[in-house]
Amino acid sequence: SSGINAELPLRPGSSEMIYSIIALTATIARSFGTCSNAFIKLENAETEETRVQYEQLAVEIFTRYPPRDSRAAKVECSNCEGSITDYGNVCSICDTRFPRCIVTGAPLTSVHYWQCDTCKHRAQETDIVSFSTCPLCHTLIA
Repeated sequence: SSGINAELPLRPGSSEMIYSIIALTATIARSFGTCSNAFIKLENAETEETRVQYEQLAVEIFTRYPPRDSRAAKVECSNCEGSITDYGNVCSICDTRFPRCIVTGAPLTSVHYWQCDTCKHRAQETDIVSFSTCPLCHTLIA
């Protein structure tokens, strides 16, 4: 244990609370790039004592784990040879925007997809087959 005080007082709804939650959940998800971005915001804390605690905790985390998102799966862009992270929706090369699958959240890069007649949101055909209603608006699927 590092001896860092993990009981920093956080005001509900404050940006410090929000970035603390992002840092915590990103660490659990092993998305250390996202965690690093949250710590950059946290290291701008109001008090010197709090700032030092965040800096020490960041050093402890990022000396063990490089600040990269290790679980970011990539999807190939259907418009060019670029790639899109599974949580993104814009190609890094051609800037094409893709709609999201309402079942998985992944970008829909294929022209073959299911679309709800009511809300017009889309899903991968292979992902929607186990649903009897639209996951978003709950309209019965014909």
